[in-house]
Amino acid sequence: MSAKALAKRGIVYAVARLAPLTWRWRKPGSLVVLMYHRVLPQDSPLRKTEQPGMYVSPETLDLHLAELKRHFELVHLDDWLRRAQRGETLPKLACAITFDDGWRDNYDFALPVLIKHQAPATIFLVSSYIGTAQRFWPNRLMTLVHAEFERPGSVPFPAPLRALVDPVLAQGRAQGRLDTEAIDPVVQQAMRLKEAEIRALMDAVGNDGADPAERETLDRQEIAHLAATGLVRFGSHSATHFRLAAGTAEEVLTAEIAQSQVDLAQICRQPIDLFCYPNGVTCASAVTIASHHYLGAVSTDKGWYAPGRDPYRIPRVAVHEDISRTPDAFLARLSGWL
Repeated sequence: MSAKALAKRGIVYAVARLAPLTWRWRKPGSLVVLMYHRVLPQDSPLRKTEQPGMYVSPETLDLHLAELKRHFELVHLDDWLRRAQRGETLPKLACAITFDDGWRDNYDFALPVLIKHQAPATIFLVSSYIGTAQRFWPNRLMTLVHAEFERPGSVPFPAPLRALVDPVLAQGRAQGRLDTEAIDPVVQQAMRLKEAEIRALMDAVGNDGADPAERETLDRQEIAHLAATGLVRFGSHSATHFRLAAGTAEEVLTAEIAQSQVDLAQICRQPIDLFCYPNGVTCASAVTIASHHYLGAVSTDKGWYAPGRDPYRIPRVAVHEDISRTPDAFLARLSGWL
């Protein structure tokens, strides 16, 4: 192990020991909201077309919940917000668990772990994706990069995407393999494009070759089963996962934020009181519309939350496999210091 890796391990170990001690002095009512996305077994082929920061294994989720129960009261985020709004007594330290996007694997692999620990959670759904074969464009892009690596010239990437993809393909061919981690920078760079632009480019590429029968997001029956446990509630993650950046047309903001709430309430048969900004991207107009329709909204800003702060910009702590699969790494991540 390199000196750098040893130093990093030492820092993680120290923070993991120190952080729980400092939590004793946090103000009553402190809340940490965790941000998960997918739960994929180690041998899942779906990891091949997923960013490394987007999943945990079922075993890692199990470890997390066991650790959380040692330090926090697990709460539904909407319940905690209502209690705070009414000025009621809040838990000394609370944790709310959230999952973004509404992945089918949340039903297959997260739910059994949530039931085991009786852990409440909120899943943020993209209303137009429910029960369909639609795929998020980053997953489509990763699938297409793999296809182009395996069959050069098979994917008609438009010039802006070709400029991002070709260097990664060249490096992969020089090494004789293309790891998923190597494709991640392509997705990160593509995210710098405006939402309408990247969608148009992906539409120009066309079919990614994925089997339409292999649905990746939840359907109505799975949503009903999740709700029936009493552990899972749902929030809106917009209508189409359109990033709500400044300059987005008012009618788009209204459709993504307000109409999705109406549609999801009918699908889920429960109030939809929470909103989640796609990719954490938001603007003043989006926050204003969310405040007119929801009890609160979560962001991707890092940190803890406390009563009195803006409930429409709730920060979260992202936890995923490559940075939180050991107890020390998880506790260090919860600290918010690393």
